[in-house]
Amino acid sequence: PAVERSLSAKKCFGDQSFQPPAPMVPAERRPKTGEQQWMDENWPGYHNGVSLGGAFVIEDWMFFSNPETPSKANLQLTAGTVFDQLAWNEELLKGDLQTAYATIDCHINKFYDDEALDQLAEFGINTIRLVVGYWYFDDPPMYPDDTWMHLPTGVGEFGHYGVNPDGFITPGTRPLSDLVMKLWNRNMKVLVDMHAEPGCSSPHQSYAGMHCEAEAPNTWNGKASDGISGGHVVQRASDNKTWTDVAWKIALERVVPWIKYMNSLAPGAIVGYEVINEPDIAAADGSLAEIRSLTVDLGKAVEDCFPEDAGVWIGISTASKNSPTEQVAQDYAGTYPNFQDKFISDVHHYFAWSGCITYVPSQSFSLQCACESNLPDTDYEGMDTDWASWMKSGIFDDGWQFYVGEWSAGLGTAHTCNNGVPTADQAEAMYKSQKWGFLNQYLHYRGKAAGGRSSFVGDFYWNGRMGYNWNPDPNVCGGPTSDKNYAGFENWDWSFLRLIELGLIKPLSELGWTPSSIAGHKDATCTGTFPVLCAAGSTPAAPPGGQPGMG
Repeated sequence: PAVERSLSAKKCFGDQSFQPPAPMVPAERRPKTGEQQWMDENWPGYHNGVSLGGAFVIEDWMFFSNPETPSKANLQLTAGTVFDQLAWNEELLKGDLQTAYATIDCHINKFYDDEALDQLAEFGINTIRLVVGYWYFDDPPMYPDDTWMHLPTGVGEFGHYGVNPDGFITPGTRPLSDLVMKLWNRNMKVLVDMHAEPGCSSPHQSYAGMHCEAEAPNTWNGKASDGISGGHVVQRASDNKTWTDVAWKIALERVVPWIKYMNSLAPGAIVGYEVINEPDIAAADGSLAEIRSLTVDLGKAVEDCFPEDAGVWIGISTASKNSPTEQVAQDYAGTYPNFQDKFISDVHHYFAWSGCITYVPSQSFSLQCACESNLPDTDYEGMDTDWASWMKSGIFDDGWQFYVGEWSAGLGTAHTCNNGVPTADQAEAMYKSQKWGFLNQYLHYRGKAAGGRSSFVGDFYWNGRMGYNWNPDPNVCGGPTSDKNYAGFENWDWSFLRLIELGLIKPLSELGWTPSSIAGHKDATCTGTFPVLCAAGSTPAAPPGGQPGMG
């Protein structure tokens, strides 16, 4: 496998065997919105971002709606249903193949429609974390001996669609390219986030594309031909390739050429590539060496495939028990010191399940803590222990850069005090307090990175929208993230678009938050508490993506 990966790394140079299909969306770049321009002038270099999850990778909890007539095929899920991208595809493939393709096509092209993208641009969003799964980059020529369940026919409206050897319906890269072009036209850069890897990289998580077990065969161990733990049967050839080999090949021979191609059409469209999201979260089946292979080692190989001036950085995510943040910091300094301007660390920071709670005289959540969480030289600089481990290593002070790749206004610990759902005042306060903290991270680390830049490069709200009102049935193909018919949804405050539509969050220019003025807004933003954990034993269990480091 090591030899194959070495050859694969060499193959990425000048390899013309993979030519992505051209996007259908033309390059028609608009002027920046007023808020985007204001961000450039007041917070230069800051990635004011949102993650577009739920479109290209299904996460079950995002589509809970408790419908009268549940429909897994149409993502109408009862709360608590265990579901994922593979389960959805299997459900669709029980019926007509063309209808299955049409349903997927509706979903990936319309879940974030033009109106939604316009809203984000008007709000001042300038960077998108684009959540993808590996199957969009899989194609029959990559491993000719593997057996596709349905080959793309090249004929008709859905001729570019197929079903890969692992059971995933894929249209190839064209829908991704179309979305990148739409974002570029609206002056929103893209951080590509590989959420779901071949073989399943995190156990029991829908974001991995399927629910698997913390054992081989999976991304970290085992031959691809042996399937995937949890009983998943695949049609990969018995040629001794591992799932890690597949991940490397897709990254170097498909994702990298695609990024190069898109940036040739739309210069600067894609600025980053997070090679894996939350690897082996809260598990230990992947060894330190195996985690390194798909983070820093793969990151180096990817960077070696780009020219020096490509302007594409590598996002490094952590989550595994065997590769804690302090170990990755040591790897940076000891093994990869020349990648200081290439590797940028992704910190996920949530208060949905724990954190910033005081217990005496009563259980309450502190907005001051939310503002100051992990902000150096404050009372709460060590609140998130995973983040604090990065800080203690000193790498951020030394100029290694980082971003908050996921965060939310969600305060699940308060739900038992609010009849099981969020409240508007909590959502507004949780958004403002955390955003205040992130902007002050930027100011604290300003000048520490190369070229006088800040070590803190920005934040990405999770998520752009939720699926509560959504229906991808081709005969419907709609369902906005509206300001009506949502209040009973436990996670409505995770939808960035809904927060905009409800008027609960405002662009930074309307808040008047500039580098020189933001300190004066602290008292109004960072004062107050909310009651939490009002029922005995009511600490919410962390769903996919939960950060174990919050105290």
